[in-house]
Amino acid sequence: MPGLTLDQLALYTKDMYKAQREGFKEMPTKYNELFSVKKGVTGAGDKMTQILGAGRLTRHTSEDQKINFKSPIQGWEFLVKYHTFSDGLAFTKNAIEDTVKLGNLMTDLSKTWGRMVRIEKETTAARVFNKGGKTAGDWIFNGTHPGNTAPNGDLLYDGFPLFALTGAPRSSKGGGTYYNSVAGLTLTPANFETVYNLHTTTNNRDERDSIVQNPCDTLLVRPGAERFKADRLVDTTKGMPGGQLNDSNPYYKIVSVIDWDYLDVAEAAFFVGKRQSDDFQFHERQMEEIRFWRTEDDLGYKASINLRFGILIKNFRVWTGGGGTTS
Repeated sequence: MPGLTLDQLALYTKDMYKAQREGFKEMPTKYNELFSVKKGVTGAGDKMTQILGAGRLTRHTSEDQKINFKSPIQGWEFLVKYHTFSDGLAFTKNAIEDTVKLGNLMTDLSKTWGRMVRIEKETTAARVFNKGGKTAGDWIFNGTHPGNTAPNGDLLYDGFPLFALTGAPRSSKGGGTYYNSVAGLTLTPANFETVYNLHTTTNNRDERDSIVQNPCDTLLVRPGAERFKADRLVDTTKGMPGGQLNDSNPYYKIVSVIDWDYLDVAEAAFFVGKRQSDDFQFHERQMEEIRFWRTEDDLGYKASINLRFGILIKNFRVWTGGGGTTS
């Protein structure tokens, strides 16, 4: 096979893009079901400042009572860093030019990139749940990027892990204390009810401690045995789960179940929360870029792929955990 021309390189690159996308779509992803995916973002990261507003309204006790004017109060600062992920392949001159079916080789390699992109996005998004209870935090929560330093490093915006435990609650801007995780739980009807009630009736507060709805539509578990438990819990119309009475099941369809292979196998944790909340964002900073070119120093060829994305969390209340990592 003679040396490849620039036109041929461009053609192979185009085919590699197509094959990579096919590889990405071979299996459905879950990160986009759980997070709100934002496209078209720019820069090395982003920073948002929460505005809490002016608070509760004042009831007038006299006819001529004047309006009390107040300035809005700044809440937390939310940061996200856009991480770069890449991979590359190198081919010798002879390896490429002696390959009769170069197109097949490029297609097969590009499909594996598609699978790896899917795995990287899933693994990174699942890290929010897998590492969310670590008291030291994790890099996934560190939004430091050029020009902006996260004040709490690897912890969430308020200096606590995402999933704060019963004995180590966080404080709101209004002074209330809250936790959204209970250690040592496995998925049972009683434990599900405990976590569900914690989510919907204890943490149904805003940063000023005013009552707001904290919706919950999803039970997130691992595949296999945990998925079977979840289905018996919320998909049975009659009979209390785990019991013999023929009472109506109060948990029937109260949430839908998502099982996720990327939850840690060693953790029998479960989570309840609101899927695709705007407070749990997956930022697609840069879609996959594939390049295929020739190197002049050794007359060989190289191919590379790179992409950028990051995760922004603006409210710990979106998800509540039972069990999982706590140290």
